[in-house]
Amino acid sequence: MAAAPEVAEPHPFRAGAIVAVAGYALIVVVLLGIGWLLTHPLNGSVGRWDEHVNVSLARHRTDRWNSITGVATKGFNTVPVIVVAALVVGFLALRRRWHQAAFLTLALVVEITAFLSVTFVVARPRPDVVRLNNTPATSSFPSGHTAAATVLWVGVALIVMTCTRNVWARVGSWLLAAFMVANVAFARTYRGLHHPTDVFVGALFGLACLAVAALAVRAATRERDLRTSASPV
Repeated sequence: MAAAPEVAEPHPFRAGAIVAVAGYALIVVVLLGIGWLLTHPLNGSVGRWDEHVNVSLARHRTDRWNSITGVATKGFNTVPVIVVAALVVGFLALRRRWHQAAFLTLALVVEITAFLSVTFVVARPRPDVVRLNNTPATSSFPSGHTAAATVLWVGVALIVMTCTRNVWARVGSWLLAAFMVANVAFARTYRGLHHPTDVFVGALFGLACLAVAALAVRAATRERDLRTSASPV
């Protein structure tokens, strides 16, 4: 009697991919819901508050803060973020910190794909003030710059927490993360490119991407370990 054909075992990282795709879908649905609320039911109340903040900041602009915020916002354009992330991931790879490298890479991939899936659908108009930057093709909601800053620098702080017990390194990484995220969030609002709620949601969005990436890497690692333990010695 012929032996039954062997069934190929699933790839050890299948669980990680499933978690990442499910997390991406959930983030998109939640962002679309928030975006709909901000542009429809809450457009009157929250929209007026947003516009009040934007107008107030525009009226109190100074040359000094124009320069400072200009540097902050340029630092989180697509190319600089990719370059810094590539350097961090490359360093982690050289140190054989594969889990941490995968975590940061996946978080950024989820962030950019979810952002592009949402921003054109919500299509929230940018603040009605003079803008100090050229307006990108994307809409005001959510703030991709704030989300990217959160993923990159909070992600680095989380990686530092897993790689060292040095208190100064840990505290320093979190202070740097808080400074960078707050800096870019303020800069994008100050320069008339986003409403305050756009950058607030952008920061939460970035944290959600980090959570999805962490869960995906953990799921992949667990499946790989189970597969290894089940293999005959």
